[in-house]
Amino acid sequence: MNQSIDLEAAKAAFFASGGQLIVLEGFTYRPLPQRKHPEPAPKKRRGPPPVQHGARQEKAQARADMVAKMAETMTCREAAQELKVSQSSLWDMAKRHGFAFVSGTRGRHIEKPDVEARDAKLADRIRALRDAGLSRNSATLKLEIGHTTMSRVIKKFGIDFPIRKRRA
Repeated sequence: MNQSIDLEAAKAAFFASGGQLIVLEGFTYRPLPQRKHPEPAPKKRRGPPPVQHGARQEKAQARADMVAKMAETMTCREAAQELKVSQSSLWDMAKRHGFAFVSGTRGRHIEKPDVEARDAKLADRIRALRDAGLSRNSATLKLEIGHTTMSRVIKKFGIDFPIRKRRA
């Protein structure tokens, strides 16, 4: 029927037949044994390493002086290709000995030396096309240059080349 009623009936029958309740000894707590750690390692030295003087250090210093001389006129990549060493070793050397490489262009626009002469020729041709009655767009197409180059040359040489307004 009901489990609790059945349990009570079983207990009553047990005690009625002369059964006795025995209390057993409980669990005794025993703490874990003390841990045995290894001896602590000696502390690492702080600050810069002591300066050493020897044949290897002198060779390294001479090489660093040579690379510093190259760094005045070369990028790190160019120096690495010439010396046949990695760029990271050259950067480390530069940091350690306090010099810097020339920065590379990395896609930045570099003024070419003949730009002035080329622009002067373009300015003469633009003036001739303007006098012939061509529009800016037609002149740009005829000269095979971009609109930005056209605007730059017109502005640089002060050429009076008005933009044609749309016809109404």
